[in-house]
Amino acid sequence: MFRLNSASADAGPLGRLLSRVRASAMVRQSAIFFAASMALNVAGFVFHAIASRKLGVDEYGTLYALISALAIVGLPSGVLAPVIMRFAAEFRALHDDAHVRRLSADIARWFSLLGVLYVAVGVAAAGPIAAFLHVPRWTIWMMAAIAGIIVVSNSLRAVAQGVQDFAGCGWSMVAEGATKVLAVLAFLLAGLGVAGGIGAFLAGSALGLLAIAVRLWQSYGGAVRIGVRYDWRRIAISGAGAATATIASTLMSSGDTVLVKHFFTAADAGIYGAAALGGKILLYFVSFVPVVLLPQATDRHVRGERTRGVIAATLLAVLALSAVVLAGMKVDGLLVLHVLVGHQYDAAAGLLVWYSAAMAFYATTLLLTSYGIATHRLWFCVPVLAGAIATLGGIVADHATLLTVVQVLLLGNALTALATGGTLALQAVLGERRAGAPS
Repeated sequence: MFRLNSASADAGPLGRLLSRVRASAMVRQSAIFFAASMALNVAGFVFHAIASRKLGVDEYGTLYALISALAIVGLPSGVLAPVIMRFAAEFRALHDDAHVRRLSADIARWFSLLGVLYVAVGVAAAGPIAAFLHVPRWTIWMMAAIAGIIVVSNSLRAVAQGVQDFAGCGWSMVAEGATKVLAVLAFLLAGLGVAGGIGAFLAGSALGLLAIAVRLWQSYGGAVRIGVRYDWRRIAISGAGAATATIASTLMSSGDTVLVKHFFTAADAGIYGAAALGGKILLYFVSFVPVVLLPQATDRHVRGERTRGVIAATLLAVLALSAVVLAGMKVDGLLVLHVLVGHQYDAAAGLLVWYSAAMAFYATTLLLTSYGIATHRLWFCVPVLAGAIATLGGIVADHATLLTVVQVLLLGNALTALATGGTLALQAVLGERRAGAPS
C-alpha cells in the first residue's frame, strides 16, 4: 500500500492552506459529479416515463425486470470498481500518470474479454433465463450485448473517478443518458415495443463507453508506456470487501424486482416496477455521495490523515436528503407517479413511501461500505452479505402481496444498515486502540 508522510505539510499555516484547498476541491468535484449524476438520473426517469406510457403496464413490467436483471449480470465490473478507484486514486496521489495509463489499458482489455464471454453465455443460456423471467428468448440476447458493453464502461469510469476526473466521467454519463432518451422516443414512436426500449438502452450504453474511453485516452494516452506488476494478494484482499459490498448492494436494489417478475403476473410486475422507479428517486439523489467519498477518503487515508470528518459529513448529507425526499413522497406520492409513469400505475401509490424508506437505508449502507473499502476496514462484509441474503430469502418465503414484498425489503435494508454501521465503528475503535492510527 502506498502511504505518504504528510506531517510536515500538515503543520502550521501551509498545512491549513492545503487543507482548505483540498476541501474546496472536494466541494467542486462533488458539485460536478452531482450535476452529471442528476443529469443521468433525470434522463433515466424520462426514459422510463416514455417507456411506461408507450408500452403499457404489462410490457413495461417486462422491460423493467430486464433492466433490473441487467444490474445483477453486470456485477463483475461493480465488484471491482471500488478496487479500481482505490488504485487509481493512489496513483493520482503519487502523480504517477504512467501507472494510470497502464491500468486503463489493462482494464479495457480484460473487461472487453469479459464482455465477449457475456454475449456467448447469453446466447447459450437464453432458454432457461427467459423461462425464469417469462420473457422472449431474443430479449436475453440483446441484454447480453448490453451487459458486455456496461462492464467495460463501468470499469473505465471507475478509473476516471479514482483520479477524480469527475468532469470526464460526467460527460460519459450525460452522453449515455441523452442517447437513451432520444433513442427510446424514436424507437417507440416507430412501434418497436419492448425491442425499442432495449435498443435504446443498447445505444446509450455504447455511446457512454465511447465517451469515457476517448476521455481517458486524451488524458493519459501520451504518458510513458510501462509494465506493471500487480500485487494480486492485495487486490484479492481489497476485492473481497468490494465484491461483498457490490454483490449485496446489487441484490438488494435489483433482486426484488426480478423475484416479483418471477412470482407475480406481468401486470403486477409493471405496478411494482413503477413503485420501484418512484422509490429510487431518493436513491438517485444521494447515490453520488459514496462515489465522491471513496477517492477523498482514500486520499486522506494514504496521507495518514483522519477520515472521521469525511464520513460524518457525508452521512449527514445522506440522512438530510433522505428526509426531504421521504417527506415529499408522503405529501404527494401519487403526483410523483403521475409525472413519472402516468395514471395507469396508480395502484403503486400504496407502495411508494415504503419503497422510498427502504432506499434510504440502502443508501446509508452504500455509504458505509464505500467508507469501509476506502479505509480498508472490511468487517462490514459479514453483515452486508448476510443482510442481502436474508432479505431476498424473506421475499421468497413471504410474497403474499406486493406490499408484503416491499415491507420485507424495508426491514432487511434497515437491519443491514444498522449492523454495517455498528461493525465499522467497532473495527475503527479496536484498530485505533491497537495501533494508534488515525480513523
